[in-house]
Amino acid sequence: MADLTTCYKLLNGLIDIDSTNFLVASTNTQTRGNSCKLKKNHILNILDASMFHNPVINLWNKLPDRVVLAASISSFKRRLSSFVVNVGFEHFSVN
Repeated sequence: MADLTTCYKLLNGLIDIDSTNFLVASTNTQTRGNSCKLKKNHILNILDASMFHNPVINLWNKLPDRVVLAASISSFKRRLSSFVVNVGFEHFSVN
């Protein structure tokens, strides 16, 4: 959940890092889940698969709007915890 919190901070400009090279908004509007989906990069090798952004994008894209559109980091953390408890952690995995 710490990686998702970092993702939230990056996407909302709360960390002074240019994340546009690895966190890119998806243009696909025909998907389930939230309205802030991220585009998954093509994985070229095993090193790419384990980098921060690839696994976290899978998790981020599974979150509902009520979580990703939280107005503050504390609200995001509360909503994320509630979401994980309600759906069960085993259903909320990278796969």
